[in-house]
Amino acid sequence: MSSPRERAHQPSSFQLASFPPEILGEIFLASIPVIGNRDNLPAYFPFTLTHVCRHWRASALAFPKLWLFIDVEQTAENQEGDCPEHELMEEYLERSGNHPLTIRLAHSFDRMHYTTYMETLYQYSDRWETVFFRHLCDYAFECLFPAEPSSYPMLRNLDCSLTYFDSDPSARRTLGPIPWAQLKRYHEYACYWSPNGDYQWAVLKQLVNVVDLRMELSVPYTTSTVKMPQLRFAYIYPDIDINRILDSFEFPRIEGLSLKLLPAHPSNLLLPTQFKRLKILRLCGEVVILNTSLLVILTELTTLTDLAVQIHGDYSLSAPSGIDALYLFKLLTPDHDAQSVLVPQLQALRLTGFNPRPGAVDALIAMLRRRFGGSNRVQFSRLRRFELWMRPLNWFDDHPQPPTQTRPPALGAALETLQSLRVTEGWDIRVDEEWAGDFWKEEMTSEFL
Repeated sequence: MSSPRERAHQPSSFQLASFPPEILGEIFLASIPVIGNRDNLPAYFPFTLTHVCRHWRASALAFPKLWLFIDVEQTAENQEGDCPEHELMEEYLERSGNHPLTIRLAHSFDRMHYTTYMETLYQYSDRWETVFFRHLCDYAFECLFPAEPSSYPMLRNLDCSLTYFDSDPSARRTLGPIPWAQLKRYHEYACYWSPNGDYQWAVLKQLVNVVDLRMELSVPYTTSTVKMPQLRFAYIYPDIDINRILDSFEFPRIEGLSLKLLPAHPSNLLLPTQFKRLKILRLCGEVVILNTSLLVILTELTTLTDLAVQIHGDYSLSAPSGIDALYLFKLLTPDHDAQSVLVPQLQALRLTGFNPRPGAVDALIAMLRRRFGGSNRVQFSRLRRFELWMRPLNWFDDHPQPPTQTRPPALGAALETLQSLRVTEGWDIRVDEEWAGDFWKEEMTSEFL
């Protein structure tokens, strides 16, 4: 229980009631949480805050930024236009004033009727700025048919997941109104282009101003090079030859590259010349990279500041699988007598899928001590952050908690040592033992550029 003096310094609803409406509105905006595993989107504004007092309600209603996120997840119960969800959407649209909108439109796996929702949202198409489509099929886009690209003057960000894009004429008519050339961010995940991917590449060619791109590609492009002169961050998931895909693009300003690799991809991966100035590199998926290729990659990337590696499998010289963690840590450890060091600008290192073989834990700790501590003899940037992300113990376990698996003893000892280093040395070491995301989808940021 707090003391009288502490309570005197704690803001009460009465004290907050005296705040100017614009300040109170900013406080409300900062209090909105994000939706877990949903693209870090904000949650709906909590209506309970509008029922505290008249001043709070008036301040919230007069602050349009609180009402900019429209989240529509259709089910069999809410697909009709007279349902509470549709009425709530209309309230948000009205209260958001003339500000740009963020819209998330999704549905369950049953076929829904989108007409009412889409017709309502289309009336505000001149304010669409960021749009997330989830589980949509061709019939969900019918209301876009009469539109023109000029109908979406503010649209800058488009994110599509588990969405069907056919290459037949009706799909071309559906996607035609989207102003691809003005997009700054285009993400696509688990979408379907059939009967082939030619139209997908036709869309890519129009993304001349995109800065942040995420794509899954299953068909190579052979006609010409796709040029994206403004692109800074690329997430590429090819299920065909990775080299053919990378050679299909021209990214003169690329700073961050996230690759999701499969066992079928060549283990002697080498990055094309245009990626030699990367600042961020993420090697994700079921990565299989030979030590010789890993050495070449880290030797050539002298400007790299942020490295993330999904260490998959149990690497051994007789049957290479994944990435050799022991070898990786030794490569990144600056030698006391060496005149140079690999990846000299490295400031952030992230790992997942780490199941250490003998010697890997000791090599990891030795590398962190050298990287965080720096050196008076060899010039390199000090490590500013180390992150270790691990799957929950019951990730592949069908049984309820407690999980039937346990952490390997070596990994448990490593976690204890990392915790001790974080406390005693003050180093920014972060361990997430319940991470359950897709490493490839983790957002790249400019924090360490």
